[in-house]
Amino acid sequence: MSEINCSASETTPLILIVDDDRSMRSLLKLAMEEEGYRVIEAKDGEQCLSEYRLWQPDMVLLDGIMPVMDGFTCCQCLRQLPGGDRVPILTITVLDDTESVERSFAAGTTDYITKPIHWSVLSERVKRLLAANRVLLEAEVAKEQLQQQQAWEYLCRQTLQKLCQFSDLDTYVRQTLLSIREFLQVERVVLSQLKPQKFFESVTPTYPSVEGMLFTNISLEAEYALAYEQGQVVAIDDISQTELPAAAIAQFIKLKTPALMMAPIIIQNQLWGVLCAHHCQSQRCWSAIEKERFADLANLLAIDMALDKKKFSKF
Repeated sequence: MSEINCSASETTPLILIVDDDRSMRSLLKLAMEEEGYRVIEAKDGEQCLSEYRLWQPDMVLLDGIMPVMDGFTCCQCLRQLPGGDRVPILTITVLDDTESVERSFAAGTTDYITKPIHWSVLSERVKRLLAANRVLLEAEVAKEQLQQQQAWEYLCRQTLQKLCQFSDLDTYVRQTLLSIREFLQVERVVLSQLKPQKFFESVTPTYPSVEGMLFTNISLEAEYALAYEQGQVVAIDDISQTELPAAAIAQFIKLKTPALMMAPIIIQNQLWGVLCAHHCQSQRCWSAIEKERFADLANLLAIDMALDKKKFSKF
């Protein structure tokens, strides 16, 4: 396993150097570290793939000619790994014929430089490739944020429209929970009414239902009463690491729910119920924006109910 400078900032680009020639790896490592980058190394294609999976570097300097797995094959394999389609790969090789250049780009390399290395050229290529990739990643983040905002606005409109469309309360609630589940990309959303105790849920097929589970272990009313009273969202990233009662943890394990998020529904300054989102596939680090929007959804449901007391008096 490669060693990196742990004292260096994690925001400093990490470069994976792949070359079967130890002296060349050392020269490349020295050159990149002098430019201020963090460096990890691999001596062949197989180790390159292993190190990439482990470290997810920001760039790969890849020798084109190596035994067992050459750089062209290694480049193709890198492109198939998670995130490998985005990472810049700079191939460094003695081959400079047209066929080799075409083969390198066909394999997925981002750029190509020949040996013997012109070190100032290498420095500029690395700098430009990292900068271009950073701009690309920032554009993708901005695009994703825009899509999330559009999805959020659509969900809010859809929730209000459903209130007008459905005269049947059960249909309105279940359709709304389905929309919330799809928006949050979770496997289960539960609406728990406190008095009288009642559940509504939207659950992905193949995942267990909350039906039959103890009410207190679904809403955790007693454990988070103060947070609920203050209108706070409770987010649990890993249920096994909480200090909840063993019985409550056991119930969530039965529900295949390692992570969950809960928001109070408050009507006329009274805790009416709790909206719960269950992420069942793995632990999940809930982001600040997810918590904020989940609280807004709970408030939106509270407003819907307050706007039509007659419709919801039967709930």
